[in-house]
Amino acid sequence: MGADTKEMQFVYDFINHLSDAVILADSDNKITAVNEKFKLLYGFEHVQAGRSVTDLLMLHHERNEGTLITNNGVMPVEIKRGALPVYEEMYHYFVFQQQPAIIPSTQEPLLKTIMNLVPDFIGIKDGDGRFVFANDFVGELFDLKGYSFTGKTDADLAVIRPFYREVFEYCIETDEQVWQTKEIVRCDEYVPAKDGGLRFFDVYKIPVFNPDGTRKNLLVFGREVTEKIESRVLLEESEARYRLLAEHSMDMITTHKPDGTYTYVSPACIALLGRDPEEMIGKTGYGILHPDDKEASLKGHEQLMSGPSSCIVQFRLKHKEGHYVWLETSCNSITDEEGQVTEIIGVTRDITERKKSEEILRQSDKLSIVGQLAASVAHEIRNPLTSLKGFIQFIQENEHLDASQFYKIMDKELNRIDQIMSQLLLLAKPQAKLFKETSINDLLLFVETLLQPEAVVQNIKIETDLSEELPLIKVEENELKQVLINLVKNAMDAMEDGGTIHIKGEVQDNKIQLSIKDEGCGIPAECLKRIGEPFYTTKEKGTGLGLMVSTKIMKEHRGNLEFDSVEGEGTTVRMILPLT
Repeated sequence: MGADTKEMQFVYDFINHLSDAVILADSDNKITAVNEKFKLLYGFEHVQAGRSVTDLLMLHHERNEGTLITNNGVMPVEIKRGALPVYEEMYHYFVFQQQPAIIPSTQEPLLKTIMNLVPDFIGIKDGDGRFVFANDFVGELFDLKGYSFTGKTDADLAVIRPFYREVFEYCIETDEQVWQTKEIVRCDEYVPAKDGGLRFFDVYKIPVFNPDGTRKNLLVFGREVTEKIESRVLLEESEARYRLLAEHSMDMITTHKPDGTYTYVSPACIALLGRDPEEMIGKTGYGILHPDDKEASLKGHEQLMSGPSSCIVQFRLKHKEGHYVWLETSCNSITDEEGQVTEIIGVTRDITERKKSEEILRQSDKLSIVGQLAASVAHEIRNPLTSLKGFIQFIQENEHLDASQFYKIMDKELNRIDQIMSQLLLLAKPQAKLFKETSINDLLLFVETLLQPEAVVQNIKIETDLSEELPLIKVEENELKQVLINLVKNAMDAMEDGGTIHIKGEVQDNKIQLSIKDEGCGIPAECLKRIGEPFYTTKEKGTGLGLMVSTKIMKEHRGNLEFDSVEGEGTTVRMILPLT
């Protein structure tokens, strides 16, 4: 039986005079009346009697706070509640006072619009885990486009969308962890996609507490990082594949910090240097580098540090057993977005056997030159020998002759023979490499002296125009002699009818440039392209080693050879060497 109509009217009149918003409900929490203040403040022109209070109000754990669902959205409120007896019936009253909103009411429409435009997950939950706000992205993510999440918990959503049950259960678990830690938590969460894949999110969960320490709101922000995660997975898979290749490669693969410190060394290090990779990591290779190769290595490193670049360096490192191993490293420098070098990658292989083969070829080329000079040298030696033989016979036939007057002439002829033989031995004898400050003028003088006898026989004149200001440069003297002899000898061979060889030396662009110009037959254009190839020659009795070895020597000196030729007019070869 309902309460007396007159008494109820009295109650209605009473609550309409209150300045606070009031809901009056029966013992089953069904709404029987609301006052005018409630209608005015919260946008309700008419509230249907019989609706459950929980349709409009979400009570929090602490029971004196809650969230009111209004026509204009949600609103945090402070609640005072109690029981009111009316004519043998017990009614419940709820008195509301508005609390400061998470989003000020004047800005709420604008901010909601902005949050709905953001392609990120944005959700706000109350202290009981019920959604107070969820942007449009959340609805699209869980296939609930246009659905109102307000008042729903993750457990409710797991029932509505069982496909995402595991996701919602995981959210319940991590939400509770955030409340317990009372700190902002960053975590990775994933959501299954309809196509069978996964969508990954970088999620921040921020707990908000009331002044008394009770739970108020949980702010959840999630940014999709699926592409980033997939790229990272692909990168990890790629790194795993390349590491597998590196682990089984015959070449030693290394990575370095910008200062050269090893950060990774492949197992091939054991075969190359007899050292475990762990011995190398954290160190540079300079501690076991051959002293003569330090300058070349430092220049290679300087080139790599200039920006994203590559270089090939040959050097020797000490084997664990004490001997040095010839190595060749191909290096690449990696830079960041600002152009700063962050890493150096190297691939290193043993070139000891190659070096031995090159040395054999060089020696073979030297012996070939000696053989070619043999006739002219024999002629040059025969002249002083003939003089010596004549003096000896003359002295023998004149026993009482004072021979002292002839000794000076005989000594001069013997010195001439000794000089010629010394030059040949110096050219042919294998010698240890020694880079030192050397005069280019002295090298040319040596070569001119050595080849002058043969030039005279072939009616060839050698003219030099050398700048007195040519500076000393650090080179391997005997190797550059070999190059010069090869080039001048080639010029002589090209001039069957004699002529003049012009040799000029000067400094251009911080480099020494020596040009050797002949008046020979010239080189056809199709042959000029192949100059320097192993065993390629245009001579009838040539070996094809001379220019190949010369080109190799020039590269080791960081220089090069350039050829210009016109058939019927002659050839000009330029030796270019850096000053530093």
